Amino acid sequence: MKNSDLKEKHFQHADPIESYFECISRCDIQDGSCISMCVEILKQYDN
Repeated sequence: MKNSDLKEKHFQHADPIESYFECISRCDIQDGSCISMCVEILKQYDN
């Protein structure tokens, strides 16, 4: 999954944890930047 794909989808669900797991499930396990982007999206829910 490309970072641009992550930014476009934003994984806007009612449950931020569900959004996080949906996001990381679409990442390649070797792609640390994809997983990091998912973590950043999850952090945005705290704001």
